[in-house]
Amino acid sequence: MKSTPDGDKHKEKEKLAEQRSADAQRRWKNAQAGIRSIASEMKRVTWPSREEWVSATMLTVALVVIVALWTSLMSFIAGKIFGAQ
Repeated sequence: MKSTPDGDKHKEKEKLAEQRSADAQRRWKNAQAGIRSIASEMKRVTWPSREEWVSATMLTVALVVIVALWTSLMSFIAGKIFGAQ
């Protein structure tokens, strides 16, 4: 039996469809494994207490204010030195 070009194209399309399906299943399994590993790692994390969260937040806010003041001061001084208006 001689194969026809249409038959070969049909087989190629089926093969490509099977490969796409296999790729999709592999990606799905990899995504599931990744989510499981993330969940496992999150269970191992030692989360900070409320007091630690508050102190870290206050420190961050204080540092931002200090940097903002420093930047403003340096800008003011540079403006006076170079005569910017």
